[in-house]
Amino acid sequence: MYPTPLSRTHLGDSEAKYGDLTISMKIEGIDGKRFENKYIITLILRNEGFESYSRDLRQPVFEVYVYDFSGTFVTDWSCCNEMLDLPIPVHLDRGEEFIEVKSWFGSALDTLDCDIKPLPMGRYYIKGAWLGGPIVETGLITVDIG
Repeated sequence: MYPTPLSRTHLGDSEAKYGDLTISMKIEGIDGKRFENKYIITLILRNEGFESYSRDLRQPVFEVYVYDFSGTFVTDWSCCNEMLDLPIPVHLDRGEEFIEVKSWFGSALDTLDCDIKPLPMGRYYIKGAWLGGPIVETGLITVDIG
């Protein structure tokens, strides 16, 4: 038997500029037997200037922030994921990109018991941020959970 094929649903795009740097974020909903209620978030930093952009960073270099329907901060991607403390060199000449793909299960860290739990059904707003200096944030993308 073959597994059920994945279904990918494009949920939104957002982009922001800071000088010669552009950050863009794309969110897709993934549905399939082993990937139910999962989101794939693709974040891209692009250098559009004539000068090179270089940084030596640590994780996370991109962050994803989640807000509820009223605009109150709910969680960020990194609080639900372990990261290695390894250097990440980023060197971008004109027109080059640094890309990171994150998976998210629509969950958040419960501060009462320090356990990761699914978010309640509802509408949420998500934005991405490049943390490598300068900090650049995208606009919000709407995601309905449930």
